[in-house]
Amino acid sequence: MRRKFDNKKMSNQKNILIFCDVFVPPAFGVRIRYFFSYLVKKGWHLTLIYEYHSEQKYIPTDFPAYMLDYYRFRNNLLFRLEWIFKVVLNLFFDDRNRFFYKKSLKTIENKHFDLVLATSSFNSCPFGAAAKIAQKMQIPFVADIRDIIEQAPKNDYVVAHKPHTFLGKIFVNRYRKVNINRRNKALKIAKNVTSISKWHVEKLQKINPETQLVLNGFDETIFIPAIKKTEKFTISYFGSIYNEKLRNPEILFAALKNLAEKNLIFMQNFVVQWYSDKKSHQIIAKFAKKFNICNSMSYQNFIPHENLPEKMNESSILLSLCNSKESGVFGMMTTKFFEYIGANRPILCTPNNNDELAQTINSIGCGLASSNAAEVENFILEKYTEWQKNGFTQGSVSAENREKFSRKNGAEILEKIFSAAYL
Repeated sequence: MRRKFDNKKMSNQKNILIFCDVFVPPAFGVRIRYFFSYLVKKGWHLTLIYEYHSEQKYIPTDFPAYMLDYYRFRNNLLFRLEWIFKVVLNLFFDDRNRFFYKKSLKTIENKHFDLVLATSSFNSCPFGAAAKIAQKMQIPFVADIRDIIEQAPKNDYVVAHKPHTFLGKIFVNRYRKVNINRRNKALKIAKNVTSISKWHVEKLQKINPETQLVLNGFDETIFIPAIKKTEKFTISYFGSIYNEKLRNPEILFAALKNLAEKNLIFMQNFVVQWYSDKKSHQIIAKFAKKFNICNSMSYQNFIPHENLPEKMNESSILLSLCNSKESGVFGMMTTKFFEYIGANRPILCTPNNNDELAQTINSIGCGLASSNAAEVENFILEKYTEWQKNGFTQGSVSAENREKFSRKNGAEILEKIFSAAYL
C-alpha cells in the first residue's frame, strides 16, 4: 500500500531507503519520527518501507511510504493460526526477513538510493532484509536499534504471546538465540550502528565497533520551560508502572509517609499526580494504602503528547521510577526522562541503580537520584519549602546542558553519520 506524498523539486541531497517495524507508538518512537522530519527539512530524500498496522495516522505524507503486510489473514481465528505457523517458519527459515526482502525489491524497482537505514527494536527483522538489499545495491547500510533482547529479563520481548509450558520455554530460548544471531549478522554488515544508551552502545560495539550513541532526547520545539504558579505542590508521574519490579515506588512512599507523620507537608496543598493506565493506578493504590497516604494520590488517564509540556511545567517535581536491581533490566533511558530535562523541572529518580540515568542526573544537576528514603524526604521537603515561598519550583539545568539532550542534537549526529557513510 502506497501513501500519497508531495512530489517536491529534487535537490542534490542523497536518497535514503528506510526500513522499520510498525510506524505507531510506542513501538515506533517519537525520536525517529522527529529525525525523519528533520532530514526532510534539511533536503534529504526519504523512502519508507514499514510493517502493517491498522493505525495509519502517524504515517508520513511528505515522502513516499509503502506498507507491507506479512500476514495474509486478519480474521481473528485465521490470523492466530497463520501467526503460529509463521513463528515456526521464522525460527527455521528467517521467513519474515525473506518476505521483506522480496517484497521491497519489487516496491523499489528502478529507483535509485544512496544509503539504506533500518530502525527497529528487539527483532532481527527488518535488519536482515535491509542489510541484504544494501549489499545487492552496493550502498552503505546503517542500523538504528532502539532496544535489544539482552536488556530484558525472562525473554520478555523474544516473541509475542510467550508460551509458559516447559516445551514453550525451550522454544522461546531457541528463538532468542536464533534472533540474536540473525540480528548480529546484519549489524556486522552495517557501516554504522546507532543506539539509545551507553549500555546499549557498549554491548553493540562488541558486534560492530562503529556503534554510536544517539539518545531518545526531547523535542525542543515542544518542551519549552515555563514558570507556572500552582495552588498545590505537585509531584507528577507520566507513563505506565508495568509492575513494582520495573517501576518501584516503595522508597518514594516511605519518604512521603515520614513527611506526613512529621507534619512537614500538609495534605490539603500537596498531591501526587499519576498520569497512567488503570493497571498502574491499581499498583499505586495498593502502595498508597500500605503507607496510609491515599488522600495525597490523584489518578489521571494518559494525556496526549502535545499536552505533556503544560502538565510538566505545572509540576513541582517530576518523578522517574526506576527498576529494582533484581528485575535484571539494563540500559533504561526512557523518553520521558529526557522530556523532563526539556521541561527543566526538578527531577526525582528512585531507586538509584548507579546507572547511566543516575549518572546523568548527577552530572547536570537536574535533581536527585537516590535509594535512601531520608534523602528523598529531604529533597521533597526542600522543594516543598521553595514552593511555599514562591508558588513554584525552579529547574537547575543550564541551557548548554539542556541542548545536549535535544532531538535536534541527535538528528545532527545522525546526519553526520549518513554523510560520512558515503566516504
